[in-house]
Amino acid sequence: MWSAKGYENQKVFLDNALQNKKYSHAYLFCGPDNEAKKELAKEFAQQILGLKTAEDKKRINPDLTFIGEEKLKIEDIRTLISELSLKPFHYEYKVVIIESFENITDEASNSILKTLEEPNPSTILILLAKSKLSVLPTIASRCQSIYFSQLNVIDSANNFLDQLAKQPEAQKLMAIKEYAEKETADLQNVFEAWLNSEQQKMLSGEPKKYTNLQNLIEALNGLQQNLNKKLILEKLFLGLV
Repeated sequence: MWSAKGYENQKVFLDNALQNKKYSHAYLFCGPDNEAKKELAKEFAQQILGLKTAEDKKRINPDLTFIGEEKLKIEDIRTLISELSLKPFHYEYKVVIIESFENITDEASNSILKTLEEPNPSTILILLAKSKLSVLPTIASRCQSIYFSQLNVIDSANNFLDQLAKQPEAQKLMAIKEYAEKETADLQNVFEAWLNSEQQKMLSGEPKKYTNLQNLIEALNGLQQNLNKKLILEKLFLGLV
């Protein structure tokens, strides 16, 4: 069903939305793996519209819009918002993908926010950004966030928390010091990779991992609120099970 490789957890989530036809009015695909974000966003949009054949996917479609980085200025976004006020031409929804959303101007970002505050039931926005922290919190909070850390980062994350949980407190304190020195955006990408790993364990039937999963979600929220990184890491690492 999906031609893009990897990110099975994210595909399961999107498949559920497609099967139940229950969509968020806005999605935020975030993380450093730009190609995966773009490819899965396009495939998700095509499946929402029911585009199945190669010919359908190649044909110009007025209900599917892709905004590249070169069109993130206020005049382009105003034109887009004006178009979104119209009903879909052929399909049930109009779907818009906006690339590199972290580079959007403040004025354009505020225009998008107004659209998210009063969403059109026939419009679905998919925003692509390098991280959740790179997007205004008022926008991120109105989107369904899906994380796309690079696959090699995810592979290295698979056992890190399990291994650290077994270490003595002194080892955990050393890890806290090491990770507290990372940039906030880099640390968020690491947390997102760990979150993906823990979610996969939950799906595999390891309910005890719910504690780690919950702590990771709280840690990500703490980073978004610009709380002290060291305190966030202490609560996370010392609370591992």
